[in-house]
Amino acid sequence: MKRYHLLLPAAAISLSLLAGACHRRNEAKERVMAERESWEASLPDSLKAVERQSDSLRNEIQTLSQQIEDMLTAFDYVENPREVEGYYIAKAWKASYPLKTTSLLARLSKGERLELIAALAGGAHFDQIRVDAAGESATSSVVPHDQALNYRMASLNTVCFADSASDSCAALIAAHAGEDIRVSFLNAGKTTGTLRYPAASARTMAQTWDLADAQERLRHDERLIPLLARKGAIISEKIEKLKKP
Repeated sequence: MKRYHLLLPAAAISLSLLAGACHRRNEAKERVMAERESWEASLPDSLKAVERQSDSLRNEIQTLSQQIEDMLTAFDYVENPREVEGYYIAKAWKASYPLKTTSLLARLSKGERLELIAALAGGAHFDQIRVDAAGESATSSVVPHDQALNYRMASLNTVCFADSASDSCAALIAAHAGEDIRVSFLNAGKTTGTLRYPAASARTMAQTWDLADAQERLRHDERLIPLLARKGAIISEKIEKLKKP
């Protein structure tokens, strides 16, 4: 009898734990079902949101395309047989390029990539530039001397910069066109030359940067369109499946 009485509470506890576990499973199942129903109900709204975003992007693409077309009237496309590919350069800079003295300008490659071309006269060398304006500073990446992107001819050292770091230099000049801008030429981290950037050049840099930025935004939007189309197709397919009995 004692053994029987000892086992009874243990059995009751086990039944209580089992009941609690079943209750929790039922609650979890109901929660999942409720979330599923909420997700299914939200699909039409999600599809409309994707369609609105697609329409907005198409409008922006149309606007950017027109802006770029208007901007390009201030640029010339140049094909030089001594260079690998052609490039776009502002008409205001065309007569000054190739560079023959200490200066800095920008051009757009055939693939619409912004390139900064810097030159330092007098025999000093450099592999990097820094731009200072309005208390802000931007520094390019280092381009080692290789006679391709960093080449030396007589007393002129010319370097082509084309990455996100040089983009930041161009953007800083564009943002402060009309203000005092200093360009420093660096070699192994040490200053080998400086240039007080001319106001006219700063305005042309801003013009070039605006074109490059508009083209990048256009490419971004154009990449998004097919992704949104695919997303919309997936949502539509799920909605159609839910309609079937």
